[in-house]
This record gives sequence, C-alpha cells and structure tokens, in this order.
Amino acid sequence: MPSSPRGRSRGKSPGKPKATKKAVNPEAEVASIVADLRRNFDNGVNSSYEARIQNLEALRNVLVKGKAQLCEALRKDLGKCEVESYYTEMNLCEHEIQHMVDHLKSYMAPEAVGTDLLNIGGASRIYPDPLGVVCVIGAWNYPVQLTLMPCVGAIAAGNVCFIKVPSDKYTNHTSRALAELCEEHLDRSVFRLVEGAREMTQAVLQERYDKIFFTGGCFVGKMVAEAAAKHLTPTVLELGGKSPVFVTESADLTIAARRICWGAFMNCGQTCVRPDYCMVDEKVASKFFEEVEKSCKQFYTESPETSEFFGRVINERAAERLSGIINDTPKSKIRFGGDVDVKEKFVAPTLLDFGTDFAGFKRSAAMADEIFGPILPAVRYTNLQDAIDFVNENEKPLSCYLFTTNSADREAILTKTTAGSANVNDVMMHMCNPNLPFGGVGKSGMGRYHGKFSFDCFTHYKSVLFKSNFGDVWARYPPYDSLKVTALGVVQSTKPGWVFDLLKFVLILAVFAAVRTDGRFAGFAHKAISFMFE
Repeated sequence: MPSSPRGRSRGKSPGKPKATKKAVNPEAEVASIVADLRRNFDNGVNSSYEARIQNLEALRNVLVKGKAQLCEALRKDLGKCEVESYYTEMNLCEHEIQHMVDHLKSYMAPEAVGTDLLNIGGASRIYPDPLGVVCVIGAWNYPVQLTLMPCVGAIAAGNVCFIKVPSDKYTNHTSRALAELCEEHLDRSVFRLVEGAREMTQAVLQERYDKIFFTGGCFVGKMVAEAAAKHLTPTVLELGGKSPVFVTESADLTIAARRICWGAFMNCGQTCVRPDYCMVDEKVASKFFEEVEKSCKQFYTESPETSEFFGRVINERAAERLSGIINDTPKSKIRFGGDVDVKEKFVAPTLLDFGTDFAGFKRSAAMADEIFGPILPAVRYTNLQDAIDFVNENEKPLSCYLFTTNSADREAILTKTTAGSANVNDVMMHMCNPNLPFGGVGKSGMGRYHGKFSFDCFTHYKSVLFKSNFGDVWARYPPYDSLKVTALGVVQSTKPGWVFDLLKFVLILAVFAAVRTDGRFAGFAHKAISFMFE
C-alpha cells in the first residue's frame, strides 16, 4: 500500500496479515501490532481512493473466495444451513462493499457549506478525515458479518484495522477460517487480526486506538467502554436488549406469524435484533398463535431437531440456560415446543403464552434478560396503551416491531416508544437497507453504521475556513471605538437567513457595479465571487 501519504509504493509487497492464535505474551503482541499499524497509517497506507478501493476488493475476495470454507465453519459452530449462512453473513457484507465502491468518490470529496457574514469574502468546507487505527471486536452469533461489516466502513473511510475475531471458545471453526482467509487475501499493512479468548481481549483493550467498534453484550460492552475511557477513545457499542413485537387487531395474522417466526427462530434465536417477546391484541391472540405454530412446522417440520434449516445454540451452557427458562415456565403456558437436548445443543422453537397476566409475564424468567435463543414469550393485551407502557417501563430496545394496518395504532406505537430502529409489518429487514442507520439507544447501544453511516462512523469531519486577503473587517480589531461597535452590531446581530442571502446579493450587485465603472476590477471580482460561492 502507499508508502507516502498520497502515493502507492511500487516496491516489495508488504505481505499478508498474520493471525495470532495463541500468543505467548498477548500484551506485547498486541502492542507491537498496534504500533505497526499506526506507523502505516501515518505513512498514508490507505489514504488514496485507489488504495481504499483495492482494500475493499480484497475484503470482497475473503467473502467470495472463502464462501464455501466459511459456510462449512458456520455449520460446525452454529448448525447453520448454507443458505442462511450466506445471506445473513457474507451477502450483507458484499452489499456493504459494493455500496462503498459505488459511492466512495463522493463520500471522500470535501463538502462546500455556507459562510457567515463576518467571514464574508471567505469560503467554508468540510473535509472527511480518517481517524487512524480502528479496533473492531466481532461477535460469535454472526461471526463473519459482525466482524467484517464494520471493517468495510473503516477501510472506506481511510483507516487501518485491528481485528479481534470472536473467541475460539465459541466459534472456533469460523474464527480460524476468518484468520486463514484474511491472511491469504488482505494486506498486512492495513489489516491485522488476532484470535484468542478472554486473555487476548484484555490485551487488546489495554492499547490506545482512534476508535473501538464492539458488538456483543452489555457486560463486555461496559468493559470496552471503561477501557476506552482511559484513553478518551470514542466507541461504538452494538449491544442488544429485549426487542418487542406489537400485533394489533388489524394485523394480517398469517403474514405477521410467518415473519415473526422467521426472525425469532433464525440462527436458533441467537440474533441481537430478533423479536424477543410479543404483545398481541387479545381479540386475535389465539388465531395468531395458531398461525405461528403452523409457520414453525412449515419452516422446520414437526421434528425441528432433524431439519437442516434449524440451527443449534452455541454451547451446552447456553442450552442449559434456555432449559432453565422453559422449566421455570408453567407447562400450561407452553403453547408449543419446550424440548431441549443439552448434549446436542438443541432447543426446540418454543412459544410461551402468558395470557393477559402482565404481572406474571414481567416476573417470568423469559423476561428477566435478553433470551438469545429460540424461545418467544407472549402476552395478550386488551388496551394498546398498556402494552406501550410496558415497553416504556423497561430499557430502550435495539428495535421495535409492529404489525398493524391501522394508522392511528401505528403512529401511537412509533411516537410513544423509543428504540434503536423500528419495522412496520416486518422484523429485522431494516438491516438490509444501506440508507437506514443501524444502532441502538440507551442500554441497547451507541453509535450507528451501514451504508453512508458506516463511512461517517469512522470519519472525523474537519471544518475548514478559507479566507482571502481582501475584505478584512477592520472593526474586529481593538481599540473599539463607537464606530467599530456599531459596525460589529450590524454584522453580528442575529438575522433570519433570508436577510443574509439578501446581503450577499447586494454584495454581488456592488461588485458588478464596480466592474462596470472600472474594468480593471473584473478579474478581481470574478475571483472573489468564485471563492465565496463556489
């Protein structure tokens, strides 16, 4: 990559990113890697448009050429079928890369903005500056997407990436496959990657970065934020929470059931933005639950343990935790499912129906924390406002889903609740739209990315004021006599925007009048007006 801030070296290739699996001294290893990356950034290794495009294409190669290897690794780690693996992991990253390739030139260009009256004769621009060394810490539930997707925005914005793949105690096969593919296809001067468990994560967090992007749970998210605060490092925390689903009386129950079933049980329920619990209008609840059960059987058959399209939870410990939620629920409230095989890491798609007992619903083990498994608790409401109040009594969720064809109900839910995002008559599909930012609010996270928002996430927008040597406002300088005070009062008094536009128009007329009076002013006038209004 470029050995100077603006050019690309034509000498020896810098080689490929080494993946550290079990460093003897993680702290020293990480410190050395971060120092190397910082030197490379300072040398402009990824500053030019050409370098960024080349590195984005290298990332694409990891996904395209490594598709079969990654799908097989995901099957071993999470029991995902090939279709789900590709479209929920690699394909989303491929679309993000293509978006950046299509729009990178415009994203990199300085933006012209207006200039105030005091700085008349000048011009204002906003320059997008890369931050520097970015640390990306991936998550095990979508180990490809949640590791590489942030890297796309970081590279497009001109940064260099230090990548911590998910712990090998969780997704050992996928983390190893990512390490091997990155070593094969990526430029070591721009990307560096480490593997490992808790000890490696602790070593990673000791270093100073220019931004940390973390995806995971609140517990580790707090550790990341605390470590970053010691260096005043900005962070993006993509966390999770309990995302609610409203199903109103006017909903299309068949469509709602299919879409909720798909979102709740995809990846065996291990999705941070999944529908975590349902609140259903009591008038349609029984019919809706029948449709959910019907959809579940259509998707995964009567024996989901034999379906190639239904995955497994990450480990036996997760299966035991989910089994505890089911065992804590009275059998009368288990609408369907409830089977668990801890050794096989199998938890059946399960629907819990708490009737209209909001108090019991809230006290249940299913509502104590984010479920992160194929269990969907539901409660029936008789008054929509009660359901809205229930959501607002809890932490702000990562997303909110509502199924309704009633505009009043729709607007009531959207305007009276707060969430990182929302879908009307669908779940999770907002993540596919690069024009919508993805991120949480409150305890569900901070920061946002996807599409242009990914570029913004890893960019500092530098304000630049250009001034010429003419039109100096003498009144700004002391000593301040009455004439200067009056002049400053005229220039700096607050005015509606149209007044400022009018003053600029008058200035242009004055310049043209001067030109007509004396042609010697023509060149000067042209330059001045171009400088101010280009």
